[in-house]
Amino acid sequence: MLKDIKISSKQAIYINITLVIATGWLSAPAFVAEKAKQDAWISFLIATLLSLPIAWIISKLSSLYPGKTLIEYLEEILGLWPGKVLAFLYLLWFIHITSIMYREYSEFLTDVYMPETPLVVFPVMTTLVIAYAVKKGLEVIARTLEVFFPWIIISVVLIFLLLIPNMDINRLLPIYDSNTISIFKGSLVPMGWMTEIFTFAMFIPFLTKPRHSFKVAAVSIILVGLNFLFNVIGSLLVFGALISTMTYPVLNAARLINIAEFLQRPEPIIMVVWVAGGIMKIAIFYFVIVLGLAQWLKLKDYRPLVLPIGAILIALSMIIADNTLEISSFLANIWPFYSLFLFQFGIPIMLLIIALLKRKLAPKI
Repeated sequence: MLKDIKISSKQAIYINITLVIATGWLSAPAFVAEKAKQDAWISFLIATLLSLPIAWIISKLSSLYPGKTLIEYLEEILGLWPGKVLAFLYLLWFIHITSIMYREYSEFLTDVYMPETPLVVFPVMTTLVIAYAVKKGLEVIARTLEVFFPWIIISVVLIFLLLIPNMDINRLLPIYDSNTISIFKGSLVPMGWMTEIFTFAMFIPFLTKPRHSFKVAAVSIILVGLNFLFNVIGSLLVFGALISTMTYPVLNAARLINIAEFLQRPEPIIMVVWVAGGIMKIAIFYFVIVLGLAQWLKLKDYRPLVLPIGAILIALSMIIADNTLEISSFLANIWPFYSLFLFQFGIPIMLLIIALLKRKLAPKI
């Protein structure tokens, strides 16, 4: 299926980075500071280092089963029915992640900019746009990211530079004031985001040079870590440990910008960045869901599944939580254990061990 689709290593890195920062950029500093206070930046460093092994795991699995996605090689590793069951669980996980993203995106726009607009309007409008892109395929999504991604990075850097007059290095002090356990606990939430790069296992067969998959995944994680570090240090320099009490620290910081009474409150820049990034991340996961489901059902074309899956995602996003606080509580307290230790690290490690043992124990012909 889709054997003619090809994306470059650069496009894959853009995809991987968007998988993580699009939703974590605004809220991650607050989640981490709740545990690690002004040492949140240390938590992000730890998260980056501990996330790097997933790059090797997915690269190794893909090299053992070249040309196959995660959904396809699960059956080869575990056998037909166990592989089918686990593949279905992964599809449910992808659907759950995507419905959470829909809700985060909708809650942000409703809470911050359009409180009178019914919540359901945003996922419906988003689906109409994204479904078209998904039907066009991965290459279209990748090319669109090539256009928008540099502007997203420029906007992030610009906001940081404009906030320099409001920054105070003393707000990072004292360093290592939190205990080691708190700093480690703080690293779990960004690790849960960073290891979403495990989703790259669905794209490796489409790389023009699949042998570079480890390099692509590792570079992606490092760049994501630097982006988060840039973000959390900027927030801490402006507010200190108070960011733990905020829902969107970056947005609060942007409201302080006032350059000679000329440039003030550039929140629209943040809205454009976050909405564009959120739409692209949803599009990537949306594609993963329909592609994976088509492979699970042994269909030749994923496109008939696009609209039904869109309807399911809209419905789930409306019932998945009651409000923003409930979503935040889930992401901070449950997400690391449910997603990180199970789907993004635990199961992949188990799969790799089984795959390597099968290779070692296979009779030599």
